[in-house]
Amino acid sequence: MHAASSDSWVSYRRSVVLIRPGDEQSLGVRSAPEADESAWPWPTPEAVHVLTAWDPGPERPGPVVNRARQAALEADLRRRGVALLPAVGVDPLTDRRDEGVAVQGLPEDEVRALGARYGQDAVYAWTPAEWAVVACRGGRRLGSGWSLVRPSEAEFLFRCPPGEPMR
Repeated sequence: MHAASSDSWVSYRRSVVLIRPGDEQSLGVRSAPEADESAWPWPTPEAVHVLTAWDPGPERPGPVVNRARQAALEADLRRRGVALLPAVGVDPLTDRRDEGVAVQGLPEDEVRALGARYGQDAVYAWTPAEWAVVACRGGRRLGSGWSLVRPSEAEFLFRCPPGEPMR
C-alpha cells in the first residue's frame, strides 16, 4: 500500500495521459527518466499542451458540473482556432482521472492563463525533449523525460467513443 502525498504534483507526475488524435489509435504519454525524442508522434516539434477544467483545487463538484466547466474551456479554446484532441489523465496509483484536451499551437503563457481561469493548479507541456507539469500561477515547473505507453496498456483509460463523455 502506498501512502498518499499531500502534494498533488506527485500525482500529476505519475499520471498517464492518453490522447486520442482523431481516428488514429490513442497514444499515452508518461514521465520517464529521459525523453524518447525518436518516438515524437506529432508532425511538428511544436509543444502539445494538455489542460482540463475538472476538479479545480480542492473542489470535487461531480461529473455534471465538471463536464459543463470542460465544455466552457473547450469553447474558449475553439475561439482561439486550435484543434482539440480528447485527453484523459489517470493516476495509476489512485485511479483518479480528469477529462481534458490536448492542443498544439498556443503559447504556454496563454495555456497557463486558461488553466488558471478554470481554477487549475497546473497544465502539461509536452515537447520532443520534455514532459513537464507547469504551474498555472507562479513559476513551478516539474520537467522530466517522457515515454509513450503502448496502446494496449493505454486503452483502459478511454472507455467511450470519441466525442462522448467518459463513463
